[in-house]
Amino acid sequence: MTGTNHSFSRISAVDNAIDLLLLLSNKSDRSIRELGEELNVTKSTLHRTLQTLEDRGFVKQDRISQKYSLGYKILELSVKLKSQSEIRNLALENMEELRDLIGDTVQLAILEGEQILIIETIEGTKELRIFSKAGQTLPLTYGNFGRVFLSHMDFSKVQTLIEKYPLKQYGSESIVDKETYLNKLKDVKANGISVSIDDPIDGAVSMAVPIFDKAGNVIASLSIVGAKTSQLVENITSVQQLVKNIGLKITEKV
Repeated sequence: MTGTNHSFSRISAVDNAIDLLLLLSNKSDRSIRELGEELNVTKSTLHRTLQTLEDRGFVKQDRISQKYSLGYKILELSVKLKSQSEIRNLALENMEELRDLIGDTVQLAILEGEQILIIETIEGTKELRIFSKAGQTLPLTYGNFGRVFLSHMDFSKVQTLIEKYPLKQYGSESIVDKETYLNKLKDVKANGISVSIDDPIDGAVSMAVPIFDKAGNVIASLSIVGAKTSQLVENITSVQQLVKNIGLKITEKV
């Protein structure tokens, strides 16, 4: 059987925008007439597409020649993608090392705007384990990832973000009192790790540490999450040290 059977309806406006960006990536400085001839769309459709992309920074128009080229938003996205790919590649070997040492699921997350984005997951090997997936986004006040990122932000910004993303009862031990949460952030920063049981997932133990760049900024967070077994709880102090050591190894590579 040949060909591709699409089970969805493509959106023509999105297709037009993507085609336009691809054209400009091959050759910048094109007039609206040249673009119209290449894309075979009506002038009014092309004008609306260009105006939308220009408003969002994806294309720009030279005010003298009136020709269009790619905008700086494309560069911003490529820098973000490169950064995400680099930190993932740097961390992957150490994440696998940590998983082999403790047998629990290991995750790596970054901040994407005001959301947590999991960019890599190494699934645990234990019979009882917590599943997660790369590409998942989480609220900024969610679990240990959130506490790691927030603990290294200015206090005023943290208060604003907590107002914007209220604390929720994800697990039975989730902190929902603002003052208690702010004090917890101080402890996380001082100890270099955030640890929780039954938060944000009941029946789970989780912890996270920051990954720093050369300037001392938190650029990612490394986390482990496992089922709340007696073995893991009894050895939680030694596991914390392992996670901190692996986090330091990754930071030293950045």
